[in-house]
Amino acid sequence: MNTLKVAAFMALKSLTRGDVRVLLLTVAMLVLVYINLIFTPSLLTGAVQKVNEKTRGTLSGDIIIHSDNYPVIVRAQEMVSSIENVDGVAAAAARTSLGVEVHHGDDRVAAALYAIDPDRDSRVFDISGSLIEGTYLDPDDRNAVLLGAQIAGAGRENLELYASSLMTVHAGDNVTIYAANGSMEFTVKGIFFTEFVQSDIRAYITQAQFDAMFPGMRDTATSIHVKLEPGADRSVVMARIREVGLTAYGQPLKFQTWEDALGVMKSMTKSFDQIIAILRTTALVVAGITIFIVTYVDLVNKRRQIGIERAIGITSASIVLSYIIRAVVYAAFGVVMAALIFRYAMMPIEAQHPFHFPFGDVLLVVDIPELASSAAILLAVAIVSAFIPAWQTIRTKIIDAIWSG
Repeated sequence: MNTLKVAAFMALKSLTRGDVRVLLLTVAMLVLVYINLIFTPSLLTGAVQKVNEKTRGTLSGDIIIHSDNYPVIVRAQEMVSSIENVDGVAAAAARTSLGVEVHHGDDRVAAALYAIDPDRDSRVFDISGSLIEGTYLDPDDRNAVLLGAQIAGAGRENLELYASSLMTVHAGDNVTIYAANGSMEFTVKGIFFTEFVQSDIRAYITQAQFDAMFPGMRDTATSIHVKLEPGADRSVVMARIREVGLTAYGQPLKFQTWEDALGVMKSMTKSFDQIIAILRTTALVVAGITIFIVTYVDLVNKRRQIGIERAIGITSASIVLSYIIRAVVYAAFGVVMAALIFRYAMMPIEAQHPFHFPFGDVLLVVDIPELASSAAILLAVAIVSAFIPAWQTIRTKIIDAIWSG
């Protein structure tokens, strides 16, 4: 206890009587280090959340259901109603997909065409809220198609796939869709742009139109997409839906989650994790070097004083601990100031002027456990960086330390 009291007293005197400029510069450096520790992870976490949101809201829903032994799910609309009665399910919608070519003049684009019930589909997906031209489909629409911007082009030359799109198709234009059973002319009722490429290379027609084109496939679907209620246990919901499929319809079902639908975006989010790890390591190395240099310079200038302190009975442990306490104070001030700047300056500014990624605007995300762990790691680095030079110094013989001054 006496060792700690002496160390605390020595650290306090060193901080109050030391060079204020050194104190301020050290804290400022640690502020920058901690902001670097939390800013990039917060931004990339926001980007990952945006990708996940787009995947669930425009591509897959929370759960994707397929038949386990047939190409299609039969009695699809009846099964959708049964699934919506399962606890934890907010909405469900059936979709039938078909590979087609969309032609306009001399231009053509290969695309995935989906037959949907617009009312049910809009309860699971956000496509209807992403229209940039025209209007959304109505359940009784015929010869009307909804095109993704990456198919239509819509004159937007900055689109990622503009060169391979139809380029100049707008709402109200006519396009010809070629399927396995022939071709048919459609009027483009609307064009949507979700800013998510995987979603924007799709086209939609009504289920009623599809049934007229393929009467033999009436009341079937290639997939059913489920949106869960907040807090619902996905594994429990899937087990209940599997039971419904078997007992009520005699159909074994297989499931995919929205994570399975990420595809290439999964690799991107993993790359984000690697970038975060590299940047955090770099920031911590900078923090360690900063504390080490400040401590080392102070020790070099005070070797004689330290020798005298040891000669009059102050223990080596007290001296080392005093430098550790001082480093912890530096780091603590840096963490608190950085956290305040990040929360009350950087986040509001970024909310007003968000970073724009190819899949939409991204906001900084505050992850409290991440902030706490970053602060703890920074404090640990500060302790180690102060301990090493202090320990090396007190190993010097007392007489050598005194005469070195």
